[in-house]
Amino acid sequence: MNQTEKKLIKINMDENRRGLIRKMFGKMKQYDVTAKGIQGRKIKISDNHWVIDFASCNYLGLDLDKDMSNTILKEIDNWGVHPSWCRLVASPDIYNHLEQKISKLIGTESCIIFPTVTLISIGVLPALVGKTGVLILDKSAHETMYEAAKIARDNGAVLESFKQDDFAALERILIKHRDNPRIVIMVDGVYSMSGDYANLPELVKLAKKYKALIYIDDAHGFGVVGEKPSKKYPLGKKGNGIVKYYGLDYENIIYVGGCSKAYSSLAAFIGCSQVMSAFIKAFATPYDLSGPCPIASLATLSQGLKINEKRGEKFRLKLWNLTQKALKGLRAQGYTVINRTGFPILSVHIGDTAKLIKTANFLFKEGILVTVAPYPMMKKGEEVHRISITAANTEEDVGQLIAAFGKIRKINII
Repeated sequence: MNQTEKKLIKINMDENRRGLIRKMFGKMKQYDVTAKGIQGRKIKISDNHWVIDFASCNYLGLDLDKDMSNTILKEIDNWGVHPSWCRLVASPDIYNHLEQKISKLIGTESCIIFPTVTLISIGVLPALVGKTGVLILDKSAHETMYEAAKIARDNGAVLESFKQDDFAALERILIKHRDNPRIVIMVDGVYSMSGDYANLPELVKLAKKYKALIYIDDAHGFGVVGEKPSKKYPLGKKGNGIVKYYGLDYENIIYVGGCSKAYSSLAAFIGCSQVMSAFIKAFATPYDLSGPCPIASLATLSQGLKINEKRGEKFRLKLWNLTQKALKGLRAQGYTVINRTGFPILSVHIGDTAKLIKTANFLFKEGILVTVAPYPMMKKGEEVHRISITAANTEEDVGQLIAAFGKIRKINII
């Protein structure tokens, strides 16, 4: 490393809180793991060590489904491995097929596919508010929306924020900016650390009252939650997203869904009106300045949507049952598990980064891989181990997870 690099890195390490995360790389076995092989939800770390994966978000287990690869070679024969046009110039017809299918599933007039949710946010949010509009961010919403909002703020837009579900605070902000014709409220559909659902009925009511749009990042919810939830189908049916879960329309909603989680495909989409679709194609710069999705990812998304029609409800019921088993088992041992909905995200509260590192390394030794969320990823005192359950996990996997956390209690390291 030359002196210029060394000085640059040191300054950033000292002034940026993320330097604390970098310092944990050498202390935490659960960071930067290399998988040398996979058997089901078990990952080979070395010849003598395997871990059960509770860190991925492949909720429907489609990443391991044998039917997922059925159409890949056919579509590659049709289109090559990667169309190098930006989407503004040209798109293979497979895009049109998928966009129509997703629009029908979620119930919007139109749909546009981008490679990632992040690209959608950094392109669409600044475009919506321009130089004088207002973005209002839920503080618990995903970091990528904040990064996108900072771009808009640098262009002249106003950025405000409110705590999740603090509708009185949100209304005060809306009143403050009520004469602004470009107001966008940004929320998660399903929150990535708690599994909470956005209170869309209340948000929609306020947004309509003050003529604002709601921008929903449902990267986790799409494919898992859906329409007509009931005792038989607690997560709802079809996996068509949080808006359908509540039985709402899209009158003042812009809906963003991710496909890299439930559908195990590098793709994301924005569901909206046809008029908004035309606007986004012209104004969202990633539509013409970023590369497209690989054909293989579009093919797996297409196949995944077909599998969802045939077997999706079975997967979602399994997800629900495994999640309930994990929740009951962990709470029975005295752990505080952040989860009010039954969504397959469970955050086990540890509340101290030093203890979080110790317990993370112990879990890894016991063959459990989780997402470790220390400070500054979480506020001090709110540090957690996030557990993601998929339909490819088994009851035995969940049993080993519960047993490993039980051993932590017994050896008294928290």
